Amino acid sequence: MSDAEEPSPVRAPLPTETFVTTVSRVRAIGHPFVRITFAAGDLERFRPVGADQFLYLLLPPVGREELTIDSGFTWDGLREMPEAERPVGAYYTVREHRPDVAEIDIDVMLHEPAGVASSWAAEAKPGMPAALWGPRTAYHPPPEVRRQLLIGDETGLPAIAAILEAGGPPARVIVELDERTALELPRVDDLKTTRIDRPAGEPGGDPQLLEAVRALSDLSDAYVWGGGEFDSMGAIRRHLREERRLSATQVSLVGYWRRNPSEGAG
Repeated sequence: MSDAEEPSPVRAPLPTETFVTTVSRVRAIGHPFVRITFAAGDLERFRPVGADQFLYLLLPPVGREELTIDSGFTWDGLREMPEAERPVGAYYTVREHRPDVAEIDIDVMLHEPAGVASSWAAEAKPGMPAALWGPRTAYHPPPEVRRQLLIGDETGLPAIAAILEAGGPPARVIVELDERTALELPRVDDLKTTRIDRPAGEPGGDPQLLEAVRALSDLSDAYVWGGGEFDSMGAIRRHLREERRLSATQVSLVGYWRRNPSEGAG
C-alpha cells in the first residue's frame, strides 16, 4: 500500500472559518519555541474540535504590517488576489484554548533557515494583526484501543502535549529532537517517554525514529498518532500498515513539513 493510497487522516468536524484576531502576549518557552497568545476579535466564536486541532496562521504579506484579508477569507479568493496582497503563513497546533477570555495559544518553532511564519514569530509583539483559519484535526482514536503511541519531531511536540492533556488511553511517547531542545510534557499517569537526541542536522534525516518504533513489541491494540517530517512519517506508516498490519483507523501520521519541499507533499 503506497502513501498515495492511504486516506487522509485530517478532518474538519465543523465548517472551517477565518478568525481575525490580534497578538496579545509573546514569551519564550524553551529552545526552540516561542508561545504566542492571540486574543479577542473573532475568537469569541471559536469552537474546539479535538485534542490535536490545528489552524492555519494567516499573516500580512512579507514587508507589510496590515492584514490584507478579513473573516470572509477563502482559499479560492486567495488565488484571485494579486500576489503582493496575498497573506503568508503556516499550520500550527492550538496548544491551549481559553474560551472564557477568547484566547488561543500556539507554539511556534524558531528555526534556520526561517520560514515566513517563523521569521514573523521571532519579531512578534502585542497588537500585531493575524487571522486563524480552521480548525481541523487528525487525532481520532477508536473507542476500543487500550493504549496509544505518540511520535514525532520538534514540530509534533505541541500536539503531543495537547493530546496528553486531553486524557485518553495510557500513552507512550517517542520523539526525535535536536539535543538542545527542551522536552517538557504534561505529567499524566502511565506515561512512558523515549527521547532520541539528534546531534546535528534536520529531523527526518536518518531512520532513528523508525527503528525505535520497529523495536516496540506488539502494537495490535494500540492507536498510533504522529506529526513530523513527511518522509519520516510515511516510512513509519508503511511499517505499521504493511508489516504490523494495523488497520487504517489505528494509524494517523501527518507530514507537518518536508525536508525536500521541491518534491511536493504528495
